[in-house]
Amino acid sequence: MKRFWLRLPDKTDSLEITTSNNKLSLFESSTEKAHTIEVGKYTLEKLVENLVNKGLNAKIGEVKKSPKNSKLIVLLLDNSFTNVSGSFVTFIGGIESIDTGDRQDGNIINI
Repeated sequence: MKRFWLRLPDKTDSLEITTSNNKLSLFESSTEKAHTIEVGKYTLEKLVENLVNKGLNAKIGEVKKSPKNSKLIVLLLDNSFTNVSGSFVTFIGGIESIDTGDRQDGNIINI
């Protein structure tokens, strides 16, 4: 399993998704799987719930050794996925890192 750790803006109590930042693309080999997030204001928890409802394995992650215990969105995908991109990824702050399980599972918060 490959985990994509997506950064979040400093303020996560109200994330506003618009038509200009609601596209999420997952790349598996040479195939792109596009997802559109519904427009609206979301808390971090509701945004992750929305991704899960779209069939994605998404959770809230936290880097516990970081100076400010920063929260991230973690997409758990098959190893065949090579990248995630789109206006949504740009809006929330990009990819913090990609790993294949070398971060402790204790860093993932289940909602």
